[in-house]
Amino acid sequence: MSFKQILKQMAQNKNPHVPWSEHFRSAIGGIVGGGFVAFIAKFASEYTEINEWAMASLGASALLVFVLPSSPMAQPKAVIGGNIVSALVGVTCAILIPDPRLGIPIAIGVSILGMLFFKCLHAPAAATALSAILGHIVTYRFALFPVLMDSLLLVLAGIFYNRITGKQYPHTEKSPGNISSKSPSAETMSLIEDKNAIAQVLAKYKEFIDINPGDLANIIRDVELHAYQQKLKSITCSAIMSSPVISVEMATPLEEAWIRIRKNHIKSLPVVDRNDRIVGIITLEHFLKYAAVDFDKTFGQRLQGFMRQSFSRASVKLSDAYPNAVGQVMQKTVRVISTNRNLLDLVTIFEGDGHHHLPVIDEHQKLAGMITQSDFVRAIHSSME
Repeated sequence: MSFKQILKQMAQNKNPHVPWSEHFRSAIGGIVGGGFVAFIAKFASEYTEINEWAMASLGASALLVFVLPSSPMAQPKAVIGGNIVSALVGVTCAILIPDPRLGIPIAIGVSILGMLFFKCLHAPAAATALSAILGHIVTYRFALFPVLMDSLLLVLAGIFYNRITGKQYPHTEKSPGNISSKSPSAETMSLIEDKNAIAQVLAKYKEFIDINPGDLANIIRDVELHAYQQKLKSITCSAIMSSPVISVEMATPLEEAWIRIRKNHIKSLPVVDRNDRIVGIITLEHFLKYAAVDFDKTFGQRLQGFMRQSFSRASVKLSDAYPNAVGQVMQKTVRVISTNRNLLDLVTIFEGDGHHHLPVIDEHQKLAGMITQSDFVRAIHSSME
């Protein structure tokens, strides 16, 4: 999936599903943060000469801190710096421009320019400048109280509440960037390349975008992974398995089983009953472990020699001597998979369980095919193409 396709898909999903638990988490955060600031600021206002003890942008700032804690505009530098810059601009305009009809637009415009210059853009802060004009506040103490104090208290509340509710604040993009830069891994280098490519693409829009390029890179990677997983789920085992399957029965002589393995260049043989249901599996390892002979053209002769020796010993039963049938050496516990299972299910089996070959059964529990690691790799390669 190309970057353009991913952006198109993201644009189509304008309202992604957010669980109600997150709704309540955000709302409760606003109550906690707003209450924390209000109680302390109101108490502190008794020791100042300024009547205002809550900045006008407090509610909007709280929304960013508790609802969108990963937004660049919600970070501590943006909240504190943006509000202070806007407060200083607002007070200056209130002093120099008595007419609010002229002071309001200038204060808003200059505060935006100041926040961009100091790289602390915080959208609600423009209201802080506006409140200085409307309240005709002409003392720079306003920038310290309530603006600086309210901003600091809100950020502290945001750090505490977001972290105890499982959100990272201040936000840092999730990436393998903690790996030593002296010898970056392939994953680190890939992420760096993704971030650089995304930054170049976003630069063409010539707009401010409220998301970190690194976070956007992670989102795109997750979208690609999700799309790839959905594609793997659409490929069933019946589509990639080898069929018909070369199999043997429990009573099949070992010599015959060995000839089938050599002739067909395979590493395992599923063992079935008369109804074609899996009862075991025999592999090269089983031959080496139980037969304990060199498997060449003289296999039958060597086997007959061992059999003659076993018959010459009256105290030894045939089943205790050198094995002569598949049922005596096969593995009875067999991992199987159904034809309707998908390629994503195979990932865990081949990666985690260490299987090299997997019998496939149909809805009647009968042997339908065989999937090897080679079949699996070819399917993965085809899906990537």
